[in-house]
Formats: sequence, structure tokens, C-alpha cells
Amino acid sequence: MREFERDKRVRLVPSFKLLTGGHRFVFTADGVKTRIDHELEMTPRGVFKVFIPLMGMMGKKNLRDTANALQSYLERT
Repeated sequence: MREFERDKRVRLVPSFKLLTGGHRFVFTADGVKTRIDHELEMTPRGVFKVFIPLMGMMGKKNLRDTANALQSYLERT
């Protein structure tokens, strides 16, 4: 964990040699609810740089699928 501010934000940074970046979650009060914004940063290094064009497409699809799955889960409960 690289950033942490209780009830406000957290940043998780995986440890990979060929990929830097991480996930930041920002929590904002919204009436009786909490809004969660997710920021994703991925920067390839070394040989992974050749995959830069594909990473954008795969990342968008992965993020969209994850958001849809989370939305479905939250609507069930």
C-alpha cells in the first residue's frame, strides 16, 4: 500500500518487475451513500513495452467487465 488516508483514499501497488502502477480508490460521501472512484495506472517496462498498443484495449475491456460485475453484485444485495 503506497497511499492511505482513512475514509478518503487508498492506493494499492502490486510488485511486478515488468509493470508499474497500481489502483487508487477514492471514497466520497454522497448523502447516506459512499461514492467510490477507481483509478488504474499501468506502465509497462522492459520487454512488456511492445504490448503497449494491446494493453489499452485489454485494460478498457477488463475495467468495463469488472465495473459491470461489481454493479451486478451491489444490485443483488
